[in-house]
Amino acid sequence: MIADHVYSKFDVFRQFRPLALGIHESLIAALPQFDATLISRVVANHCRKPRYVKSLARGGKRFDLANKPVGEVSAEEKKAAEQMSAPKPAAVAEAAPVQPAGDSAE
Repeated sequence: MIADHVYSKFDVFRQFRPLALGIHESLIAALPQFDATLISRVVANHCRKPRYVKSLARGGKRFDLANKPVGEVSAEEKKAAEQMSAPKPAAVAEAAPVQPAGDSAE
């Protein structure tokens, strides 16, 4: 319910743009009707979504609740996001089809 409200009210979330640092505090102030802990969870969940991580990996500006630029994604943040969005070696191995070890049914 809270996430739906946040996504419907703030374009910056819907567009998955890099969020301003500390945006959860602005969101808590903007939505006093909701519990602060739950708002922080909504922001944390949003920031773990692959689409958001890819947005950070592109770098560039960060945006506030009004979708106005405030700050930049640092080189370190960009690199971390690139690493998070890169396919994991185990995931690639799991995607390969597994051949049966030998059929004794013949």
